[in-house]
Amino acid sequence: MKEKKDLILEASLEVFSEKGYSSATTLEISKRAGVSEMTLFRHFQTKNNLFLKSIKQAIGDSIVDDLSIDINNDIKDFIRLLIHEKMVMISKHTGLIKMLIRETLAHTLPQELGFTKMIYNQVIQKLSRYVSYHQLNVDSISIAEIVVGLLLRYAIMEEKPMYHLLEEVEQKKYLSSYLNILNI
Repeated sequence: MKEKKDLILEASLEVFSEKGYSSATTLEISKRAGVSEMTLFRHFQTKNNLFLKSIKQAIGDSIVDDLSIDINNDIKDFIRLLIHEKMVMISKHTGLIKMLIRETLAHTLPQELGFTKMIYNQVIQKLSRYVSYHQLNVDSISIAEIVVGLLLRYAIMEEKPMYHLLEEVEQKKYLSSYLNILNI
């Protein structure tokens, strides 16, 4: 049998994905989880805490933490791996990611949960580190903007993003089309 905390997290993901952050209520989440609203607050204290914990549980820390990619790769492999890690995350959690993008653009999320800004900052940090380490004469911010644009296009415009279900060969082929755009 699932713990009450797990039931609340599952229900919150459903409700947040369906209604978005601002329209979801803790009452509706607690009812869907089959617990009292008091129990929900005992475990998570605030709606904001519940939202962040449910997002982290679903997507993992990759949405808020920096994952490491070997900085010794050549630039093409580095960018390919950078796009790959984000596409896997987006592909596995499409509904949730689309909700995060909607809520970010509508300015209804707390600033620290702004999805597009988080992804943008992660990509800029990784590329800037890489460019600095290799002392390249490359505009890392421009490349980051293009990469984030490609990721957002994938998240928003792909009808059924299934990147994470593709075989590795197919993933590489898919990413090659993106890398060709970057002319790297």
